[in-house]
Amino acid sequence: MKIAVLGASGKIGSQVVEQLSTRGHEVISIGARSGDHKVDYTDAAAVEAMLELIAPLDAIVVSVGGDSAFKPYNTLTDEDFLLAAERKLIAQFRIVRLAEKYVGDNGSVTLTSGFLSHYPNPHSIATGPFNAAIDTFVQQSAEHLPRGLRVNVVSPAPVVEPDQVKEGLVSAAQVAEFFVESIEGQATGTVFQAWGGLTA
Repeated sequence: MKIAVLGASGKIGSQVVEQLSTRGHEVISIGARSGDHKVDYTDAAAVEAMLELIAPLDAIVVSVGGDSAFKPYNTLTDEDFLLAAERKLIAQFRIVRLAEKYVGDNGSVTLTSGFLSHYPNPHSIATGPFNAAIDTFVQQSAEHLPRGLRVNVVSPAPVVEPDQVKEGLVSAAQVAEFFVESIEGQATGTVFQAWGGLTA
């Protein structure tokens, strides 16, 4: 399959690229500063131009993070919530809609959320609710996509080095396995909880 991976240079994204490449897929790496194509995944015009250039695709992976403010609740501003809404949430919604034009029949899109939707901390109030919104979007939109397209989301726990993995902490390679399952399997509307043994 021909697969575009946005966020390909990140900890998780680089593992997704490696695992997909090892399994014989043609992987196009995309990042803001490095990769086969350099694109900010939140730039609507740039993303569409890039997809038009590399299409047709069989799948798109959006492996992104860090696009929200981590602050104590009583210091949060409207701008903090707008940051996550525009970069974490709307940018991923947009890519699903673009996939309808540039991904072939029965292809897939896999987004990224995160376990702070269910395991908040005092600094995650401008992050967790948007993770939950991404999960809900995937669950509710899957049945509406045309041409057999599938949409799923991987929700990672904090990523650590392999020797530090324990309950609630996962390695990048472990998370990448869920992206591979999303692409190669038949699931749609699924939230893959890469939570290191924790449950919702």
